[in-house]
Amino acid sequence: MGFKGRPGFRRLLGRKGKSGLEYAVSTHEGRVRENNEDNFWVDGHFREDVEKKELHLGGRAGLSRFAAAICDGMGGESNGETASLLAVECIRPHTFYELPDAAIADVQAANQRICRYIGEQGGIRSGSTLAALYIDTGRAVSCNVGDSRVYLFRGNRLRLLSKDHNRARYLIDSGQMTEDQARSSSARHTLTQYLGIFEEEMLLEPWFSEPVAVEDGDLFLLCSDGLTDMLLDEEIARILSEGNRPEKQAEALVRAALAGGGRDNITVVVIRVCL
Repeated sequence: MGFKGRPGFRRLLGRKGKSGLEYAVSTHEGRVRENNEDNFWVDGHFREDVEKKELHLGGRAGLSRFAAAICDGMGGESNGETASLLAVECIRPHTFYELPDAAIADVQAANQRICRYIGEQGGIRSGSTLAALYIDTGRAVSCNVGDSRVYLFRGNRLRLLSKDHNRARYLIDSGQMTEDQARSSSARHTLTQYLGIFEEEMLLEPWFSEPVAVEDGDLFLLCSDGLTDMLLDEEIARILSEGNRPEKQAEALVRAALAGGGRDNITVVVIRVCL
């Protein structure tokens, strides 16, 4: 089962040298949705043409001032695509010493842009999640608003760095629901934080992971819930453990989500650390 049209990966010029980051991005509209409301930002690249439903690219980058992000848009008609595009256009790489303040400023700028867009649309609501990863001076930290995720895969173990901002996570944290119950609960799709919140409605509070010292061979995965709704963490870990290059891993993850039903847009970013 392959991608529609098998477009293949577009290789981007990156920094040469042994040490650095190798990354790959795959975004696909899935098997049910006619449009793709996801977007991404990786080392300055994003899906500028939101009419292009499927896109695959790969490249290399340095270990300093690197950023990547996933944004999953919400809204009718083309509002979701616009919201996620407005969000990724606010992402910038930062030094580790500028964090978290600089990342918070990016989140606030994205939220304000989407709120202005809502006003321009006559109050029709739209919004977006945001999950970002920053790498600088040998350290990595994630920042997220909503339920798009950031993982670290190290030593055949998949570790979630982000925190889901949804009703299910709240019920789990308060002891009212188990992790197993949450997998089939509609509470997973009720967001408690997202971009597109007006100041008088709710305080926007992005979640930051603890900093992680990167190691050779580390894999970071950023993804929209179109992946995690279709695949368990164990299935994701199995695909990442196969030792292929990021392009093959990104393609395999999207392929598996499509085989599982592809009920939503699917976007993944896979980043490998090479020291």
